[in-house]
Amino acid sequence: MNLIKNGLILVLIGLLFFIACKKEKPTKVRHEWIAQVDSFDLWASRVDHAFEYSKDFKKAKTITEDLLKNYIKHYFLDELYLLAEAKASGLDQLPEFKKILKKRKIEEMTKPNGPLFNSIIPDHFDVSEKQMQTLYQRLPYRLTLQQILATSKSLADSIFDALVKGADWDELVLKYSNDLYTANKQGVLSNYLTPGMAAPEYEEAAYSLWQVGQISQPVKTDFGYHIIRLMYREKLKVGSIEEEKARLEQIAQQAARTQFLRDYINSLFQKFHLTLNKNLYPALLKAFERKGIFGYVNPDKIDSEMMQQIFIKHDKDSLTLNDFVEDYNAMKKYDRYRLERPEDIEIMAKRIITKELMYYDGLERGLNKHPKYQDFVRYHFRHELVKIAQKKLIDEAIVINDGEVRDYFKRYRILWKNSKFEDVEPYVRNRLMLEKRKAYRSELLKALREKYPVKFNEAVIKELIEKYNKKKQAA
Repeated sequence: MNLIKNGLILVLIGLLFFIACKKEKPTKVRHEWIAQVDSFDLWASRVDHAFEYSKDFKKAKTITEDLLKNYIKHYFLDELYLLAEAKASGLDQLPEFKKILKKRKIEEMTKPNGPLFNSIIPDHFDVSEKQMQTLYQRLPYRLTLQQILATSKSLADSIFDALVKGADWDELVLKYSNDLYTANKQGVLSNYLTPGMAAPEYEEAAYSLWQVGQISQPVKTDFGYHIIRLMYREKLKVGSIEEEKARLEQIAQQAARTQFLRDYINSLFQKFHLTLNKNLYPALLKAFERKGIFGYVNPDKIDSEMMQQIFIKHDKDSLTLNDFVEDYNAMKKYDRYRLERPEDIEIMAKRIITKELMYYDGLERGLNKHPKYQDFVRYHFRHELVKIAQKKLIDEAIVINDGEVRDYFKRYRILWKNSKFEDVEPYVRNRLMLEKRKAYRSELLKALREKYPVKFNEAVIKELIEKYNKKKQAA
C-alpha cells in the first residue's frame, strides 16, 4: 500500500513539474524600451498587459505590426511628445522645475524604508539590563497627559512658576503652547503614554508624576521645553519580567531606533555646519501674524531685498529668507510653531532643513546610485516635466478675454439656468478654459507628431507580436 501511495506521489510531483515547465515564462521585453521620442523612452512593460486587455487586441484575429504600433501611438506617445518639446524649450532648466525635482529626490532618499534609512539604521541595538528593568517598572502603567510646549527656557520657567502659584492651566495652554495639535484641547495628548513611546528625558519626567494634577519641571527635548501634567495613571496587568521579555525587547528596540535617529539628525547640523542668519530674526518676528492658536508669516511685511538674503546656510547649499517663508507657510498649520521668539525660528529652521541634510548625507554615501532610487528619480523627472509642459506650453499660451467669457455665457446660458453672469463668471471662465485647453493641446500634439519622429524597437515589437498571436491561437 505504501509503495502504491509513494508511486502516486511521485507521479503527482512529476506532473506538477511538467506543468511548471510548460508554464509561460515572463517575457524579457517587459524590461526594455519599445518606443522612443527624442531621448525619452516608453517601456514595454507599460504597453504589454494594457494591449492584451484593449479592444484592439480583442477585435483582431491576428496581431500585426501596424496594429500594435498604431495602438502605441494613439495611447502612449503624447506624454513623450510633450517631454521632448519641454526639454527642447529648456523647461527642465527652469528654477521652479529644479526646485520641485530636488524636493522629490529628497522625499525618495529620506522616506521610511528608503535607501538612507535602510543604510544607516542597524538591524539590532544593544539594550542593557538596566534599560530593560526600567521599561518593566513602567510597563504596568499607562498615562494620560497634558502638556504645554514652549521653545524658550525662560518662558517655560515663567509658565511653570505661574502654575505653581495657581495660574489657570487652560489659559496658559491657549496662550503659549506650541503643540498646536493639543492647544485647543487643554493640552491633552491624544495617545496614552506607554514605555518606549517618547524621548527618555520626557518619559522619565512623565513617569515620576504620581498624583493627578501634578506637573513636572520644564523638560527639554528636540521640540522645546515641555511642562507635563498628569491626568490619569492607569494600572495594567502584566506578567513577570521573563513572561514580558519579548514585548520588552520589542519596545526597547523601537526606543533605541528612535533615539538613534534623533542623534543622527542632530549630528547632521554639526557635520554640514548649519548656520542661521540671526540678523533676519527681527524681520521674521515682525512679519508673523497670529490667528487664534495658528499663524503665518506675511511676506508683504518684509522688504523684498531682505527676502533675497541668505537665511539658512550649510556646506552643500543655502536657503534665502524667501525660501524659508515659503516652506514655513506651506507646512500644515498644526506643524508650524508660532514665530514669536527666536527659539521658535531656530526649531522651525532645523525642521525645514533636516531632510535636505539627510539627502546630502545620502549622496555622500553613494545611495543615489541605487537602481531603485534612480528609477524613482527618472519617474519624478518625467512626471514633473510633463506638468511644467502643460503649464508653460499650453495653459500660459491660452488667452481668454472678458468679452469671450460673456459671449460663452450667453451661448450656453442654459447651463447656469437663471443665474446672473456676475455670480457665475468664475465657473464660466473655467469651463471655457477647459474647452480651449483641450483644443489647443490637440493642435500642439498634432504639430509635435510632425516635429518628432518615433523610433520603435523592432526586436521587441516582433517578440510581443509572436507572444500575442500564440495567445490568440491558444484561445
